[in-house]
Amino acid sequence: MRRTVGTLTWPLAALLASLLAGGGAAARAPRHPDFTGLWSSSSLTELERPDDFKTLTVTEAEAAAFEKAHRGKPPAIGDPNNSVGGPDTDWWERDVGLARIGGQIRTSWIVSPADGARPFTPAAKAAQKARRMRQRIELDGPESRDLDERCASLNAAGPPLDNGGVNDNFQFVQTRDHLAIYAEWMHVVRIVRLADATHPAPAVRLPMGDSIGHWQGAALVVETTNFRPRDVYGDAVPPQVDPAADMRIVERFTRLSAGEILYAFEVTNPAQDTQTWRAEMLLHATRGPIYEYACHEGNYALANMLTGARRLEGKTVQGPGR
Repeated sequence: MRRTVGTLTWPLAALLASLLAGGGAAARAPRHPDFTGLWSSSSLTELERPDDFKTLTVTEAEAAAFEKAHRGKPPAIGDPNNSVGGPDTDWWERDVGLARIGGQIRTSWIVSPADGARPFTPAAKAAQKARRMRQRIELDGPESRDLDERCASLNAAGPPLDNGGVNDNFQFVQTRDHLAIYAEWMHVVRIVRLADATHPAPAVRLPMGDSIGHWQGAALVVETTNFRPRDVYGDAVPPQVDPAADMRIVERFTRLSAGEILYAFEVTNPAQDTQTWRAEMLLHATRGPIYEYACHEGNYALANMLTGARRLEGKTVQGPGR
């Protein structure tokens, strides 16, 4: 595993030049803990608890058995985290074990509810199931495919942050007035304002929401609101409901050591969840670098699926993967 703090990488350096310009040394010398560096959320622990476990924490023996079965292996074929190409076509960062937080071996990032699962409403569960069924049969056009397939997802930089066994790397750049979070996956950047305590008007909706931060002692607390409906965390959105209307995500970053950040968050979204749910994640310093994520450049799957659909309709359309 990569475990040392790296240096600033392009293109984030160029993107943030304007933030650093004019601030001089003062901008790079915050009075609070500095989270600048390269970080990874790579772990066999993921957001929701797998069926292998029934409790949030397990013993060393239970963890060792799970890690032996899963370390170094991609998700099984059919797992939502596995790609169309199959486990042999991707580089999965699963050479790590379950996360240890506060001396406890964690089986999920979710700590509440106790079952380690997203507390979807019945309507949200039904919408999620219907969406997955539609994706299997609807190939009329690109709009029917999800954002990941279209290389248009903006969730990688949060909120909240997550992991999935591949491209689980982030670069943080902190100045006096801003924190930038750059995700390797989809090369998305989120800017957190540290000198502004006011969100825009409710009518203003942004792809990743509007993030403002403040300090509580040594912890950085970030509140995000003003989400655009299709970009909320997860895709189980009931029809005719605005899931962003009352959505609020609060993140908390606490520097535990030179090589660890405790990252905690809570999500409140009455349109989609039955209750506020909370999670804790450990971010490890990583050597880097942040690699290019060339999604559009190699995205033959979408064109091939649509080409296949046209042929089923009796039409002749040549796609780039022919």
